[in-house]
Amino acid sequence: MMVVTDTLATTTDGTALMFQSKAWALPHLNMAIAATGVANLGSAWNEFLLSSAVVQDMRMIDRFAPEELRLLWQQVLDNGPKDTNITATIYHFGFENGSDRAVRYVYRSASDFRSERIEDSGFGVKPAPRNFTIVEPESSDEIVELALRIRGEQDELPPAKRITIGGELQMMFIQNRLTQTMRIHRFSDYENAWQKMVDRLAQASEEGPLGLV
Repeated sequence: MMVVTDTLATTTDGTALMFQSKAWALPHLNMAIAATGVANLGSAWNEFLLSSAVVQDMRMIDRFAPEELRLLWQQVLDNGPKDTNITATIYHFGFENGSDRAVRYVYRSASDFRSERIEDSGFGVKPAPRNFTIVEPESSDEIVELALRIRGEQDELPPAKRITIGGELQMMFIQNRLTQTMRIHRFSDYENAWQKMVDRLAQASEEGPLGLV
């Protein structure tokens, strides 16, 4: 099982805000988490599982995940920008106790975090390509090429409709009792994004709470 994410977090208007992980390994639970959409939710969920969840595996987490994610999501909405169009999705990847078969759980704000348990293998990307058909990549170079094509499509969209992609690409391999992460690409505008973050940080004292995406 493999998960690839970029590392650029932005404000809801697309301004570069920070670099951060969007996938987290939880080796004590034989699983990993990934988040798309509003990054605050992924960070809060990861912290909750690390600090408050008395569980053994993903199956146990699934018993309370929808309810807890709804509560955390409401906190994100209460403390962040008042944008009714923002969404978030949480993914769990890994292995349940007593099984060597990889499974994944998906929880989407758009469906009130209803649990989706998926056993079938598959390949998908988010955002999906707009003008070409996906061919599953067979190497890290092909993954980078696919990411660059998707980013190119997104960059052509108006800021309000764009999903911003940038920073670096991090690849996580998830096997039974083994998780590895590596960087496979740094986008060409990495330093430019960094400078924007520094400039914005200098003005942070004058701004209210920021939502990350």
